[in-house]
Amino acid sequence: MLKETPKLVTKLKHVDIHNHWLRQEVSHENIQIQWISTTEMPADGLTKALTRQKHETFIRQLNMVDIGSLFQRKLT
Repeated sequence: MLKETPKLVTKLKHVDIHNHWLRQEVSHENIQIQWISTTEMPADGLTKALTRQKHETFIRQLNMVDIGSLFQRKLT
């Protein structure tokens, strides 16, 4: 007589627990979700080719400044 090893048999293949976690955190007010338009998303500058105007907006969104003028003053 052979004993079979017990196996868990389920038809459930995948549960997206990250989505449930996010809903839980929002309902507990631990995080806030806010919709912003794609033109206001700084991450777009890292993932898309930008026109000159959009590149300048991207630089401002990151609070970056041109420090070239500071080097010019020190050299003179």
